Amino acid sequence: MIYFTKLWIVVRKRKTMIKNEILNLSHTESHTNLLGPGDRFAIWVHGCCFHCEGCLAVNTRFGKYKEVNVSDLAHEINNSGCDGITISGGEPFLQAEALAALVKQVKNERDIGVIIYSGFTIEELRDKKECAELLGLTDILIDGRYIKELDDGRPYIGSSNQKLHYLTDRYKEIGKDYYAAPRRRAEIKFNADSVTLIGVPSANVLQIWQEIKSKNGGSDDDF
Repeated sequence: MIYFTKLWIVVRKRKTMIKNEILNLSHTESHTNLLGPGDRFAIWVHGCCFHCEGCLAVNTRFGKYKEVNVSDLAHEINNSGCDGITISGGEPFLQAEALAALVKQVKNERDIGVIIYSGFTIEELRDKKECAELLGLTDILIDGRYIKELDDGRPYIGSSNQKLHYLTDRYKEIGKDYYAAPRRRAEIKFNADSVTLIGVPSANVLQIWQEIKSKNGGSDDDF
């Protein structure tokens, strides 16, 4: 009995270690200034528990994804020379423990800012014990479900119910100007084997993006 008890503890610890070492990701971009102040490394996690009508990132629920080792990604981020990390998705806090491990590894090498978009409200996150560490490593949280009827065209934020929370002082000054931009900005980035939409697009940019995907045989499963 003692043997099996010890074995179960080892197996459980190993499962926890694996969960904290691997991230399911839809996409990463090593350099963008459209998801927060400065030059940012953007991460789109795969998997979401919400079903927001009009969501632009349905591919992060149904599309392809890759499993990435936390240490490998931390090394990539630190070598990118970026000023900060922006994490979106998908729903980042469904992988809160692995993301916390990632951020800590990056911060062990250098001081770096963290911005997270979440469908959960900050009140909901504060009630989730497993989210506490990642939330504590976050400088800006943009929270709340996307509601299509409340999409008011604000730059960098999807709908008016979503709130921007400065959890530290890192971006309080620069953030005032950045998030007060007069219009939405987005980028359509052409890579060797893919086309990626970065940012919160205006209606015109979204139409162009959809036309590009349609002409190339793409679908909502494509990033």
